Amino acid sequence: MYAGVDIGSRAAKAVLLEDDKIISSVIRDTGAESVKTSRKLLEELLEGTGIGSEDIDYTVATGYGRVLVPYANENVSEISAHARGINWYFPTVRTILDMGGQDCKAINCDGKGNVTNFVMNDKCAGGTGRFLEMIAEVLNIPLNEIGTVSLGSTSEIPFNTICAVFAKTEAIRHLRNGVARADILAGLHEAIASRSFNLLKRVQLESDFAITGGISKNSGLVAKIAGKVQLEPLLCDDPQLCGALGAAIFARDKSVLPSARAKMQYGYDDGTGSYFISLDEGLCNGCGKCVEVCPAGLFKLVQRNGYMVAEVKEEARKRLPVLCPGIETCRNTNGGVTCQMVCSESAIEHSW
Repeated sequence: MYAGVDIGSRAAKAVLLEDDKIISSVIRDTGAESVKTSRKLLEELLEGTGIGSEDIDYTVATGYGRVLVPYANENVSEISAHARGINWYFPTVRTILDMGGQDCKAINCDGKGNVTNFVMNDKCAGGTGRFLEMIAEVLNIPLNEIGTVSLGSTSEIPFNTICAVFAKTEAIRHLRNGVARADILAGLHEAIASRSFNLLKRVQLESDFAITGGISKNSGLVAKIAGKVQLEPLLCDDPQLCGALGAAIFARDKSVLPSARAKMQYGYDDGTGSYFISLDEGLCNGCGKCVEVCPAGLFKLVQRNGYMVAEVKEEARKRLPVLCPGIETCRNTNGGVTCQMVCSESAIEHSW
């Protein structure tokens, strides 16, 4: 049994695999506390299956809150997880548009679901799930119906921007002027599709093409995107579960193939910036030099699947922005020595 947990910015998802078969899945709101959400998610995932948490051999977390899943054995980026998840359904897919709650990503992958290139747009809420939630509220239409409603448009209204603030104001103005809701939605979907197409053009757009994430359940937007890219997108049974499925596949492969060590990422985004330390277990030789030189004492050595590897201490993971001074500061105050410099295998990366 292998579990994949995807704590997204808007929705939390989980998938339970038995070998190569999905036996349970669940989607719920992420809420304010990712740790509590992840525990509740596991309870719901196992409910009615006759399986206990102790029966799960390995768990991998992904998504915005991946480092906050206390029972996960490790975590992977959502970009890697979506590529691996869609490959499970469609091995021929080479380009993916992942449309999430607060960001969108264009991804290239190979025939094994390995990421070969990606770009993302996470600087603006426009064109994301949260943006469409807001528009649905303004138009007083259930979120799961806006795609169908937009397909009934006879004269779509052009939007010059999909900035969350300005587009909302513009939508309200059109609504007060008696413009049909279908025409407003069709115009917004056209603007989002154009923005998505521009994102896709920054990677190598090639067939087969797939869309993942919750927004891919919006039939009106999918039709607009298909028209832009001139490719019929492949959609799996529930595109919102692709990240969790990919994480579960990583868990399965890691458990079955102990030598397939992964890249661990610690840290998170907050209002002041992004804080991440990545440790590539496939490169780490367990020398322990990072443990010795880190002035903040962030690292420790552990044995995993027969290998000694470095990891960030549990108690330090949620406080990285406070505890880690960053590479430049560390170099200037620690005699010119940093964890990244002493790692002979280049297994450590910092993103601050």
